[in-house]
Amino acid sequence: MSVITLLTDFGLKDVYIGVMKGVILNINPEAKIVDITHEVRPQDIKEAAFLLKTAYQFFPKSTIHVIVVDPGVGSARRPILAVTEDYLFVAPDNGVLELVYQNEKTKVYHLNNPHYFLPKISTTFHGRDIFAPIAAYLSLGVKPETLGKEINDYIRIDWPKPIKEVDCLKGEIIYIDRFGNLISNISRKIFDKYIGNKSFSIHFKNITLKQIASHYLAVSPGEILALWDSSDYLEIAQSLGNAKESLKANIGEKIEIYF
Repeated sequence: MSVITLLTDFGLKDVYIGVMKGVILNINPEAKIVDITHEVRPQDIKEAAFLLKTAYQFFPKSTIHVIVVDPGVGSARRPILAVTEDYLFVAPDNGVLELVYQNEKTKVYHLNNPHYFLPKISTTFHGRDIFAPIAAYLSLGVKPETLGKEINDYIRIDWPKPIKEVDCLKGEIIYIDRFGNLISNISRKIFDKYIGNKSFSIHFKNITLKQIASHYLAVSPGEILALWDSSDYLEIAQSLGNAKESLKANIGEKIEIYF
């Protein structure tokens, strides 16, 4: 039996997540449902895309990932199913699967067979009426081709990529976790490709760092440090502190590595 994961911006105050699980369990009482997170910043498609990328590959093959960060709910935007070699992704067609498209060979289907929706479709809650039942039917073995038509014009979004200059690698902050750690779009792979064992200095706001620490307590409490996060992206953090608050940092701020 396939695992079904849920990743949304719904939060935990309201009933939305519980209702989605109820819909799934009504269709497949044996479903295994896992919450990835429901604390995506409201309507932040790029944050959802990044969090999905850092999580989806840790699940068993054939896992069905349901992503509902959907500012266009009720509009002409399409519900879609993306199928890779190992996983299935049920989501709105708004670019939230961009990093899946970049990393996986993917077939995408427009979910347009109402037989697999709830009978009444709300204009504000497709998570309940479309995405949850589709995931449940997939977990029972319904084939993607039964659920909709394959498409090639699915939505892509611009994703901030590091820029390599003569003596500098330029990136930006793309995510801030609940500890105030600032995660950039500079991966260890990119760093090793362009910088490797060369000497370097990391410049962020008014901070200059000349090494990448191995862990958060590698410096004195309160000091700012750089390290590789658990997904191998360069992170700016504060030992026993909150780098976002201390540096007054935000998403999109630039980080530069000179070498």
